[in-house]
Amino acid sequence: MQVGALFGRYRLDRQLSVDASGEVWAAFDTVTHRHVAVRALPAEATEDDEYRERFEREADIAARIGHPNVIPVQDFGQIADRLFVATPLTQGTILQTMLRSSGAMDVSFAVGVVEQLASALEAVHAAGLHDQYVTSANVLVQHDGSVYLTEVGLPTNLGAASGVYGLTTVLYECLTGTYFPSSSRNELQRRPSAVNPAVPVGMDVVIARGTAAEPARRYRSAGELAAAARAAAPAPAHVAEVAPASSRADRNRRGLIAGLALAAIIAVTVVAGVILGSGPSSPDVSGPAPSSSAATAPTGTSPTARASSSSVQPQPPPQAEIQQEDPPVRQEAAQPTPTPQPAPQVPPAPAPAPAPAPAPAPAPAPALPPALPPAASAPEVLPCYPGYVHTPPPDGPCWAP
Repeated sequence: MQVGALFGRYRLDRQLSVDASGEVWAAFDTVTHRHVAVRALPAEATEDDEYRERFEREADIAARIGHPNVIPVQDFGQIADRLFVATPLTQGTILQTMLRSSGAMDVSFAVGVVEQLASALEAVHAAGLHDQYVTSANVLVQHDGSVYLTEVGLPTNLGAASGVYGLTTVLYECLTGTYFPSSSRNELQRRPSAVNPAVPVGMDVVIARGTAAEPARRYRSAGELAAAARAAAPAPAHVAEVAPASSRADRNRRGLIAGLALAAIIAVTVVAGVILGSGPSSPDVSGPAPSSSAATAPTGTSPTARASSSSVQPQPPPQAEIQQEDPPVRQEAAQPTPTPQPAPQVPPAPAPAPAPAPAPAPAPAPALPPALPPAASAPEVLPCYPGYVHTPPPDGPCWAP
């Protein structure tokens, strides 16, 4: 097998690995036009009829396993003198290579790897492949932490508990970055806490039970091993959840819109209050205007004019200005009339207190009637004609004494 050669319908592009169990090549399927990984077993495997039959049976079972952590089998068989299995070409790094280059993993991350592998192993065992082995060499790790079990369906001569034992050794390698000692004479080195002080002591018990010499003393399943490892791992530190920037922006935007809506409602309420508060006082403000104008004008008006000025209905401002322009008419025989009461001064409506709202819009000032006198609170006192006096003083109309 060499680069560029055809292996059946597969064009060999590059060699990925080679070991005692055969060669792994990145290849191109000329029939389906897909990139695949082809594992070709040693030629000696075809010479064992029993092994060949077992290989075909287990590869067929593996092709029907659908699990997110198991690399599926797409094709298998024999080409020339080589048994082969074709699987999708998946990007990632072999766990063994990662540990040799980067060293031990964080305890929580290592337990997460074992949990994914335990889930994959239980799916494989449920399908009927009880002899599936697992080592750091047939585990693929992607950059996002996803883990895949490879070489599923390749027959081995290991016992029924090989999955638990092998998964325990993978956990040890992840915690220490080194191989699990094969000899039981060095008990200290079998304790991961002695190799890596960051590993809790409780993990030593997990490793010891998972690799017990007697299979009956080991964990009964890969899931039980993963649960024990999770229980021995330190609890993750509580980290406050941080919302994505887009979510924070959405909440800020919604808060701003709500604030603006509240400000607009308050502004409308303030304006409505000003309008309603100034409405009833408008007649009172405009009512005294003619009387004030008549009082400040230099008058010598007739009794009829005086009687009309003391009536309830006020004269409009234009008429008051016309009366100011008319020359005074002296009436000798004028009859005294009741002294008119001064028009009550209506205080301006107090401005409403601003509501406690974020930046309310200032209420517009109420429009003043066009006929308001220049200064109602400080009327201008004009002199009377000779012989006349202000009634009542100091700024009432001029009357004959």
